[in-house]
Parts: sequence; C-alpha cells; structure tokens
Amino acid sequence: MDSLMMGCQPADVARNPSVLTYSLEKRIIPRCSVIRVLLLKGLIVKGEFFVGTIMIPEKYFLDRFVIRYQEQVPELLHIFQGKIGIVEHSALDFRNVVE
Repeated sequence: MDSLMMGCQPADVARNPSVLTYSLEKRIIPRCSVIRVLLLKGLIVKGEFFVGTIMIPEKYFLDRFVIRYQEQVPELLHIFQGKIGIVEHSALDFRNVVE
C-alpha cells in the first residue's frame, strides 16, 4: 500500500479530505499505476504527486500523464484502463530487452 500511496502523508489527506470520497479501483489505483510507470521509466521526477494527480479532472490527467507519454510508453492507456497491470507491463518491457 505504501507504493500505491506514493509518499502521501496523513496531513495531505487532512488538507484534502475529498480524496477519501474517490474510488480506489476506478480513480486512485489507475492514476497511481500510471505515475509509477512514468517514475520507473524516468519520464517524470518524483514529487508530490498523490493529492494533485488524484484531484485533477480525468481529461487533464489523461492529457498530462497518459497522452503526453504515449509514444514512449504505448501501453500507458491500457495501464490506466486496468487492462494491463504494472507487473504485466514490466514483463512486456523485459521481453523487448531480451529479443
């Protein structure tokens, strides 16, 4: 759960209690998965992502984190949609290196 929360502290949630109303499965996990992949690929630098990425509207999130990096990480939309998990993405990435 720590990696999912991306450094979110209780004080962050206290300042933005509306994040408690968001769906873990429909909003938080997909967005955190995209951010995690981008961090692992070195396409973005670690920062205070959790509350900001959870609260912005879906269109802005898609533009800023999915569409912007889709050329570098073609599977990003599928990761966001939950069709591919981070584990499966890592396996795909590994196969590309081996071949």
